[in-house]
Amino acid sequence: MTAPTGRDAVPLSRSPVSHALVVLQFSAIAIIAWPFFDAAGDRLQWLSISALGVIVGLYTLAHNKLGNFGIYPEPIPDACLVTTGPYRWIRHPMYTSLLLFMLGIALYRHGWPNYVGMLLLAVAIFGKMHREEAHLHTKFDDYSDYVKRTHRLLPKIY
Repeated sequence: MTAPTGRDAVPLSRSPVSHALVVLQFSAIAIIAWPFFDAAGDRLQWLSISALGVIVGLYTLAHNKLGNFGIYPEPIPDACLVTTGPYRWIRHPMYTSLLLFMLGIALYRHGWPNYVGMLLLAVAIFGKMHREEAHLHTKFDDYSDYVKRTHRLLPKIY
């Protein structure tokens, strides 16, 4: 972990775009989870993707404690750069966790509105991820080096 410097302790103001991305994210989660149609019992295997998302999320929380991150793409004032655990390979394991978890639910629900929700969630996450990385490049001097040796969401893929 890299500790923030004094200039980094100043809170960033949240832009209207950041608010919109957070609202879109939570709206998409509701759409994905909503039971628009009855899920057939033979679709339970898709929930294993959700279980993988839970595992990734718990592994991430073991290395990045609550209070070091928030729901907005702007880093919290006292944030530290975490480069251990899943962060050795990917820069956004919590986003990976959320996308996996919700993908399993969308596949289980198997309704077109659930898939639209998944698409909206991906838009929100990718928008937040790109905004967050722009802030992290400014906040942490060693973030550029970290970017060079890691991927965004999937190890060795993206």
